[in-house]
Amino acid sequence: MPTTFILPKAADVSKTLVMLFGGNVPATPGKPVDSKAGSGSLIASYIDDNGKVVAAFVCDIPLAANAGCALSMMSAAAAKDAIKTKKLEQAMLDNLYEVANILSTLLMNDKTPHLKVASLYPDAGKIPAEVREMLNTAKGHVDFTVNIPRYGNGRMSLLVL
Repeated sequence: MPTTFILPKAADVSKTLVMLFGGNVPATPGKPVDSKAGSGSLIASYIDDNGKVVAAFVCDIPLAANAGCALSMMSAAAAKDAIKTKKLEQAMLDNLYEVANILSTLLMNDKTPHLKVASLYPDAGKIPAEVREMLNTAKGHVDFTVNIPRYGNGRMSLLVL
């Protein structure tokens, strides 16, 4: 079924993440990231110009911690601690929001509607009903394993209507 927005290829994700983190940032096809309550996943919602939730970024804790630390060059040890405790510092969450914001560009081209990141939810169990509905009715999704240099692997999914 066709989607309204673009589903990026692994090479596009990798190229965008290289701009953020430098070095080689391999993104390879992966398994979907669970977005159910209690999964530990983090979810960013994307809205269109009318404020409707039209896409989402879902990632596991390792990707959240590694990307959240790498963006502002926090230590890899801080990322490892966050993964171990499953608790991200606010700076990591703020950085992950920015990563989600940059990834939004991969979902659009000159033929798609505009979208923008709306909110980041650090707890998949505490997302609004409209975000849960979008996740349940998404027409398309792509899933990746990403290796951030000096930090480590994590998984992410992009879902679109």
